[in-house]
Amino acid sequence: MRKLRQQIFLGLIIALGIYIAFLVIADSQLQLSSADVWEQLAQFALVLVLPLIGLQVMVMFFRWVEWHYYLGVVGARDKLSLLDSILIQVAGFTMVVSPGKAGELLKSAVLKVKTGVPVVRSAPIVIAERVVDGLAVIVILVGVLLLAGDALALGAYNGIDYDQLSRAIIFSSAGLLAAGLVVIQIKPLAYFFLSLLRRLPLLNRLYEPLMHFYESSREIFSLRHVIPMTIVGVGVYLPSVLSLFVVLLGFGIEPSWSLFLKSGFIVGVSSAIGALSFVPNGAGVTELSNVGMLLAFVAPDHPELTPTMAAAVALVQSFFHKWLRVLVGLFVVLIFRQRLFTPEVEATLADMEQARSPAPGLQMSGG
Repeated sequence: MRKLRQQIFLGLIIALGIYIAFLVIADSQLQLSSADVWEQLAQFALVLVLPLIGLQVMVMFFRWVEWHYYLGVVGARDKLSLLDSILIQVAGFTMVVSPGKAGELLKSAVLKVKTGVPVVRSAPIVIAERVVDGLAVIVILVGVLLLAGDALALGAYNGIDYDQLSRAIIFSSAGLLAAGLVVIQIKPLAYFFLSLLRRLPLLNRLYEPLMHFYESSREIFSLRHVIPMTIVGVGVYLPSVLSLFVVLLGFGIEPSWSLFLKSGFIVGVSSAIGALSFVPNGAGVTELSNVGMLLAFVAPDHPELTPTMAAAVALVQSFFHKWLRVLVGLFVVLIFRQRLFTPEVEATLADMEQARSPAPGLQMSGG
């Protein structure tokens, strides 16, 4: 547990350092005075805080639905109380700040102690949740593009062509996820690629842990589970889309169907950028991408959306979209730490740390 606490603390320090650097760069290079940003933040309509919290409660609920569903897939749902299922998932929100989100595997350690399900069997749930997130984002982005048509004008700002960048992210992410799912569904094809890996110098040591991971995760990634959970994943991101829309209204932007669609596109692309960055909780990365996209294709129709206001919008959206659930997770960890983190869990974590694998998180002991 000490190592995990250190990871979380390190992640928070890294995130704080990134935000400080963001403010320094904004002051010196982007002509965004931090004092002006704070002044803009003070203009936000506080009456919208409760609706924004409610939207994030919906996000947390749908994330728990994903988790609880996959517990059934690995045979752990009937061995775990509903309260423990909720507590483990909510406590896991804290782990997204650990570098590379490796701390999320703590859920597997707690699950093993409470249900006896081996870590190697439940660990793929964490990756399945990320895959479902990616698929849900792609569904939302494609839906936005189809609904918007020519009304969604993706422009450029500060030398960055957000049209090309956004479409490149969408299509490359879709291609990678689709290819991975196809390979997983066809067992001979998966073994073919694994056998190729075995012949490659340096990479051949990944063969054994990847083989174990594939065998333990093939059921989780079957289409009969991926498809319904992708639908639930859309339920995760739609409240976040509505959240950005509400934040924009809170700063005085006039509501419109076009603004809602653009909110959907911004949330989808910035979430993908944040996930691919491997920065703890996407700190700074999603905010910068949000500011850029707001100025690129929202500001042209809304001149009142200045760079300073865009920065304030990004910060408010970041708090509700990313950091509120981390705070909730910390609260749950503090209140229920004795129920969740027993000596047996600490022993399981120690076994996991001692396991020597060239691909951390893929080969786990304790199972």
